[in-house]
Formats: sequence, C-alpha cells, structure tokens
Amino acid sequence: MQSPPPNVESTFSRSWDLLTKNVVIIVPGLVIGFVVGVIDYLLAPHTEYIAGYGVTTWWSAASASIVLVLVTLAGFILAQCYTTGMAGAAWQRGTTTLADGTRAFERDAANVFVAIIGLLVALIVAIVLSFATLGIAGLLYFYFFIYTFPAAIIGERPGFAAMGDSFRIAARRVAPTLIVTIMIAVIVIVGRLIGMTLAFIPLIGPIIGAIVIQLVLSYVTLVVVGEYLALRDALVKPPPAA
Repeated sequence: MQSPPPNVESTFSRSWDLLTKNVVIIVPGLVIGFVVGVIDYLLAPHTEYIAGYGVTTWWSAASASIVLVLVTLAGFILAQCYTTGMAGAAWQRGTTTLADGTRAFERDAANVFVAIIGLLVALIVAIVLSFATLGIAGLLYFYFFIYTFPAAIIGERPGFAAMGDSFRIAARRVAPTLIVTIMIAVIVIVGRLIGMTLAFIPLIGPIIGAIVIQLVLSYVTLVVVGEYLALRDALVKPPPAA
C-alpha cells in the first residue's frame, strides 16, 4: 500500500498522475451514464401527464417516473462503487482494473444505498436551513459529508457510520478539507463548462464533452479518496512516543 501524500498539493498532483496511468477509471461512468441516458430518453415521454389532454394515463406516468428514478439511483450506486473502488485501488497499488470496481459494488452497494438515503435526508434539512442561513447550511453540507462515499466503499463502513466518519474527519481536519472542497468546486464548474461547450459541436461534440466531464469526475474522486486515506490514517495513528 502506498503512503498517503503529506499535504493537499501532493494529493492533487498524485491524483492526476494516477488518472493518466489508469484512464480505465473513466470507463464505468461513461458506460453507466450512456445506459441511463438511453433509458431516460426512452422513458421521458411516458412520464408526462396532462389532465384532460390524453397524453398518457396518470398511472403510466407515475409508473414510468418510478422506474426512471430507480434506474437513475441504480446507475448512481454503480458509478460510485466502481469509480471510488477503482480510485482506492489506484491509491493503494498504483494500478487498478474494472475488477476492483466489481468487487467494491458486490461488497459495498448496500452501504452506498444507505448512505444515499442519509445524505438525501441531510440535504433536505440543509436546504430548509439554507433559507435562514443565507446558503451557509448548504455549503456546510457539502463540506462535512465530502468523505462519505470513500468511507462507505474503501472504509467499508455502513451508510450512516460513513457519514459520521466523514463528519468527524472534516471537523478535525478543517484546513485540508476546506482546501479540497474549494478546489473541487472550481474544478467541477470549469470541467462542466468545458463539457457543455464541447457538446455544441456537431456529431463528436457530445461524445468529447461526456469524456471531459467523466475525466473531471474521476479526477475529483481520486482527490477525495486520496485525502480520505491521508486524513483517516492521520487520525488513527497513535501519538509518537515521548
């Protein structure tokens, strides 16, 4: 197992190095995103119900909407397990394969599902509180729960325990977590803007845009996983002997 980086700057540089040597990390997200997108395209017309216009029955619209939500949720769980599991393997061994993602899904899908439920509940609370805190509650939500999925998948922690681990790490390691959160926000915004711009190019634009976005998301996952490993290890190490 490779030693975690000594500082945040090393995490970002090492994450880029791992991504360039393990581009296979972007494959699950691309494939899952494509499949979910196709299903979304096929089901979307059936989710529209306009009373009195006979577009579709309310039952058909409700059924299609439920199926679409379940497919999207399953795709998200798959993508998180595969990408985070492969990122963890890359940090620990220097290389990764799709088999690492498969093992993570088979082992930790239930943890991720429970974590998603907990995160959704926490998100609703954060949104409600954001009105009274001028959005600060929403920012704190992303800050404190940034390590939830690595804790659930790499740390193999049950869903709510993974949220607790993330909260404790973020609370005790404020400076590095804050730097990572801000940098990730900037990287994601810039990456999505580039992806959206490329999407306007005929034919190959959307394909290139999707690849760029997935590269950004995979890089962000590597950064979060790297920091999770470094901060988690720092917290569990015994104090030096006097």
